[in-house]
Order: sequence, then structure tokens, then C-alpha cells
Amino acid sequence: MSTKEALDILVRFEDPLLIPVIHEIQDRLQQGNRLSFSLEPLKLPTALQQLLTVGDQTERPLMILRQVIRLLELESQMKKKFWKMARYPIVLAASLLLLFMFYALYVFPSLLEMSNPATLPLFVRPLLHPSAKYVMAFAPVTMVTGLVLLIRHIPMKRLLRMKMIEKMLRLYYSYLFTIEVGSFIDAGFSLEEAFHALEQGQTGKKKQMYQMLHHRQKSGQPLSEAMQDENIIDVETVGLVHIARESGDLGPLLLEQAALLHESIEEEVEKKLLLIEPALYGGLTVMTGTLFLILYYPIQLAIQQLPF
Repeated sequence: MSTKEALDILVRFEDPLLIPVIHEIQDRLQQGNRLSFSLEPLKLPTALQQLLTVGDQTERPLMILRQVIRLLELESQMKKKFWKMARYPIVLAASLLLLFMFYALYVFPSLLEMSNPATLPLFVRPLLHPSAKYVMAFAPVTMVTGLVLLIRHIPMKRLLRMKMIEKMLRLYYSYLFTIEVGSFIDAGFSLEEAFHALEQGQTGKKKQMYQMLHHRQKSGQPLSEAMQDENIIDVETVGLVHIARESGDLGPLLLEQAALLHESIEEEVEKKLLLIEPALYGGLTVMTGTLFLILYYPIQLAIQQLPF
């Protein structure tokens, strides 16, 4: 079945909301554009869009497209499992947060007003300031936002030192490396040409990885040693690259390794999801205990001020 026939079938049976997107893809293909550009209306994640670009550059778009579909399916499955597991803890955490904000804005200031400022502990007195209640109410939101932004800007090497996600990140970057580099080498490109093309077409942490490997490879260091020194790719893939460079079958072996890595990623994600649920409930327990202490302390102070 041709691409045109497949898209015509989708137009007839797909969700009406997707029809304009499919029409735009059809128009781009009819204009002779490459597959990666034609599929841009799908708004794929950057890493997957870059994979499609690799497919165009190596003249193997369908093989890469299959890998993209597998990754999308894996991502969809994991998201469903995660939200099924996390929706109750998240709703409960949001409820506790709203309760805390209400308490900080209305209840806590009223309780402090009932107390004698001179008898309050030193660490409580700053809370008497009129703006203190707003700071306290929005402190949890600010902390969570700051934590998310901090994680997004952590260098890749530091992320790789975090035991919780170390193996997952290694498998992910190893998978992308084997697919992208393997596709180039298997299509007849040299390692120098592959790294040059990949370095230009990547962003973020992947670009850093290819820049480091390309620089070391140009300086004459064997690729397997460069990969081992940078400590980004998993050990099995590094060993495979060493063997493949000796045998001259780097491209096919990397593509075979990609299939194995995909299975390993699935297994690792399943393990991490099993750890997330108790972590969520543990966090809820800490939140509940903290909220109870914050509620109880000013009430105790107010009771101590009563004239009996």
C-alpha cells in the first residue's frame, strides 16, 4: 500500500479533528517534501522528529518511522499506567495544598492575632507581617516550580549520577545512539559524516552527547573508548561498538542492539512505575503530617494566651 492510499484511508475513518492534519501531510508529500518535514503537523516530540530527519538523511525513512511509532506506543502505555496509578495521590495532594493555602491566608493570621506578640517565639514573629501570609500560602507552589526548573537545567552528567534514573537515561541515550548512528553507518556514511550530521540536527542533551563523542573521535580516540570515558552510553553498547569496529559491521550490529535496548527500556520503565506509587503515598504522608503540625502549633499558642 502506498503512502497516498494509506492517508486516503485515514481521511475516511480517522477522528474528524485529525482530518486537517492529515490533509496538510498529504499536501506536503504531494509537493515532494521529505517525510520528516511532511509529518511536522503531528507535533511529535523533538527527539522523535529528529529521528525522522535521520531517516531522511539515510534514505531509510520507513525503518526509522517504525522506531518512532514503537517509542510513541511505549510512551502512551507508560503515561496511561502512570496516570492510573497517580491520579488519586495527585488529587489528594492538590486538596491538601488548597487546604494549606486557605489556612495560611485566613486561619493562621487570625490565630496569631489572638496571641500576644511579645510572648511569641522569635521564628514566629516574622509571620505577623501583613504580607507573610501570602509568602507562606504560595511557598509550596514556588518550591515545586523551582524544583522542576532546576531539574530541567541539570547537566546530563549530573543526572547520570542519580541512581534512581541513571539506568533509564543510559538506556534511552543508548537507544537513540544505536538507532541514529546505526542508520547512518548502515546506509554507507562514515562515522565522521554521521557525527557531523547528527551534531547539526540535535538540540539539548543529545547535542552535547554527539559533540563530545565527535570531538574525541576527531582527536583520534577510538569511539568505544570515547563512549566509555564520557560514561553516557551503557556498557553493553560500548562493548558492541568495540567489537563491531574491529569486524566492520558497526551499522547492522547497532540496529540489532537498538531492538534489544527497546525491550530493556520497557522493562526498566515498568520497574520505575512500581517504585513511584509508594513514593507518592510516602510524600502524601509527609505532607499530611506537616500540615497537621502547622495547624496544631498556632492553635496551641492561642490556647496558651487564654486567661485561665
